[in-house]
Amino acid sequence: MDINKWFEDALNRLSKVDRKEKMRLRRKIRDEVYFLLTWEKPTPVMIISRWEERMSDVFVAMPYGLKEDLLRLLGKKMETSP
Repeated sequence: MDINKWFEDALNRLSKVDRKEKMRLRRKIRDEVYFLLTWEKPTPVMIISRWEERMSDVFVAMPYGLKEDLLRLLGKKMETSP
């Protein structure tokens, strides 16, 4: 859920993307995050690598530096999850 919230906050910061495009990006993000739940032992690098391939348009729309923030968030989540 924190990852969904992170993406939602990032999308809210975008001013150059219209409402329909944001809805499309949200659906794409949601699908990828739910697919992530099926992975047995993902690493932050594996996740970012897949997302860069599958959601390149999302990352292009995001401001510079947000991908690194996401990588740090994933790292924290992987450390604290059982």
